[in-house]
Amino acid sequence: VALGSTCEYHAADPATVKTNIETISIGVGRQVLYFFPDRVLVYDRDGGVGAVGYQHLAVTVTGSRCIEDGSVPPDAKVVDRTWKYVNKKGGPDRRFKDNRELPICLYDEVALTSETGLNEVIQLSRHGAANDFAAAIHAVARSLMEARPDDSR
Repeated sequence: VALGSTCEYHAADPATVKTNIETISIGVGRQVLYFFPDRVLVYDRDGGVGAVGYQHLAVTVTGSRCIEDGSVPPDAKVVDRTWKYVNKKGGPDRRFKDNRELPICLYDEVALTSETGLNEVIQLSRHGAANDFAAAIHAVARSLMEARPDDSR
């Protein structure tokens, strides 16, 4: 699953945390999100670190149509086509000799937000894949709430 040109994910631990479990990290611009069993650690490029419990993490998934000018990720769903230069009627603008048809792909956008200031949007090339991710985050949050209903961290 391609996450966009400025976002990548892999198994990695934060430099300052020693752990006996494998964590997944997602680089999102100037921050890196580390997914631990009970919370997400947010490392900022300037050295700041924050934490968001899954109970306080809002995950919203929406579909997004994107025009691809370069290569299309292999798992992307092409839903339409358009021209690089479009005339007023929606057809190809004949003034440009290099006017080529471009694919329009359907992607997933995952918004990760919290009341404490986390506000990141990740784009996934495989439409539908984000629903499993969101369901997993909600299941972890529900499980943590059942285990510690009075925990407000």
